[in-house]
Amino acid sequence: MALAVVLEDEEGVIIGPHEYLLKQCSLEKLEKEVYEFLKQNGSMPLSAIWRNFNCHLWEIAEVLRRLKEKGFVEEKILTT
Repeated sequence: MALAVVLEDEEGVIIGPHEYLLKQCSLEKLEKEVYEFLKQNGSMPLSAIWRNFNCHLWEIAEVLRRLKEKGFVEEKILTT
């Protein structure tokens, strides 16, 4: 049975269908792992989070969006 995931591609990461996008993580499991990772390591940019997980960038972006909607993480704009 094929797993269907519907995402809003706000970041413009998914350009079209690619064979390597067939390998996907469980977003529920990834959500828990990312939350625990951020709890232990504090705030960091998306790219730094992504480098610590074996998944697609869009999966991390989706997990962070979910956590933000639940109020577990917040996005900060850094100014110099």
